[in-house]
Amino acid sequence: MAAPGTRRVSGSLHPLIRASVPRHTTALSVVLAWLQTLALAAVFIVVGAAVDALAAGEDVRPAVIVIAAAVVPVAVLSGSIPILTAHAQDRAERMLRAGILDGLFDGGVRAAPPSGELLSLATGAVERTARYRAAFLGPTLGAFTTPFLVVGIIGIFLDPLIAVVLLVLVLLVPALIGIAQRASKTSGAENRRQRGRLAAQFLQNVQGLGTLVAAGAAQRAEAELAAQGERHRRGLMRVLAANQIIILVMDAAVSLGIVLIAVLMSVAHVHDTALTVGQGLAVVLCTLLVIRPVDLVGQFFYIGIGGRAAQRAIGAHLARTPERSPEHTAASGGTAIAADVAPIVLRDVEAGWVPDNPVVRNLSFAVEEGERVALVGPSGIGKSTVSALIQAQLSPASGTVQVAGLRTSESSAALIRRSIAVVEQRTHLFHGTIADNLRLAEAHIDERGMWEALGFAGLDTEVRAMAAGLETLVGEHGLAVSGGQSQRLAIARAFIRNAPILVLDEPTSQVDLAGEAAFLDRLDGLAEGRTVLMIAHRPAAIISADRVIELTPEGAR
Repeated sequence: MAAPGTRRVSGSLHPLIRASVPRHTTALSVVLAWLQTLALAAVFIVVGAAVDALAAGEDVRPAVIVIAAAVVPVAVLSGSIPILTAHAQDRAERMLRAGILDGLFDGGVRAAPPSGELLSLATGAVERTARYRAAFLGPTLGAFTTPFLVVGIIGIFLDPLIAVVLLVLVLLVPALIGIAQRASKTSGAENRRQRGRLAAQFLQNVQGLGTLVAAGAAQRAEAELAAQGERHRRGLMRVLAANQIIILVMDAAVSLGIVLIAVLMSVAHVHDTALTVGQGLAVVLCTLLVIRPVDLVGQFFYIGIGGRAAQRAIGAHLARTPERSPEHTAASGGTAIAADVAPIVLRDVEAGWVPDNPVVRNLSFAVEEGERVALVGPSGIGKSTVSALIQAQLSPASGTVQVAGLRTSESSAALIRRSIAVVEQRTHLFHGTIADNLRLAEAHIDERGMWEALGFAGLDTEVRAMAAGLETLVGEHGLAVSGGQSQRLAIARAFIRNAPILVLDEPTSQVDLAGEAAFLDRLDGLAEGRTVLMIAHRPAAIISADRVIELTPEGAR
């Protein structure tokens, strides 16, 4: 039985995957393929007419003009299809990747897949799914339907009997592809499973490299990984060899067979004067359009089957995401509560990071509009857990948490976080420049705004003294700057964010005592006009709090 609030996976496509490439995009790809085929068929028929005119000694200039005029739309359509599919694929990748990552935190912490599996989903699986849905489905559907258009054109303008024979042969192609798909399904699925296991094992070894070295197990792990990689390589070679044989047989049996039959029938009808030489040539040229689906057999193996498997894996991951209510997807987002309710409200909350092992129990308190509240208590009592609850990083096991008018168990975490600015005890800086890290708060902030924020945080003088200024690299996890500079960068980001709620989670832990007073002055300025919850361990770090809440094992007082 499925867990409450989750989607059941029953073979239906996940809504996010379906929405990643809109139906109108796929339909446009099909229409463009039809128009391209019709234009080419017209060119071939006119070429045949030009051959007949030339053989009869007639003026061929009108036919040449028509051919030249028809080549232009063919070229335009040929170029527009790749542009359309590339744009759709890029959009689908961004949408699917965001959905996979958002699903980890939407509504709070939940069971997540191993990091190797998650990496495989967010990279290879997303790319294969986007390519399948954006660059394969539409063009392939167009390619499988255009032969019927071409057969109709042959029947109307050239020879009905040849058209009927070609129609019968075209109808055999899907059946042959289905047989080939079933023949390769088992080996392909096993190869994909091996690839996923290999990626997960590689990432696990990288993450635990220090432990492996310390335990003297690095060489053994290397040998196991190499053996697993070799098994994957051999399996992949077997799959590729089998697929190539199937593709070769399909090409020989179908493509050559259809073309040969068309050539023989055209020659016979030309000999019987049922067709002119030019019309016979047009039939053969149009037959090349009829066999286009066979040319896609290779893509079906390498894009189609892999893409369908990848979208199933992504769908299974997304199905574990809690079901969103209609209010969640509305423009306002979340479930609104009464306007007179405080910006932060916790009612009878029990929560913890491990199921059935709560860190906080029976916790209830509220922070009123514009109030500054200090949350204190000894280490391990659950202060950081409360911070995670308020930031919608953790869902309560029982009770309710309401932030900025939204219940964290029902509303989007992203919507809540837009209302919160956070300065934490360990500021996370991404590997990049100072400017890059400031843009996390506001993507389109200009240089003047950055310097204003750094000035507010008391960091502008130090940054101006750096050789690269705003383009100074902060290093991996901010290791190229000091702890105090990291904290002041966090203040600058919070200043740029300008959110109505400010959460200060042990912000002075990385600041020495000598600089604490100046740092607190900046925090005091940042808190001006905002609702503030400050989590503090040292009494000196409490900035002019209106009220102090002490966490105890029984709750708050």
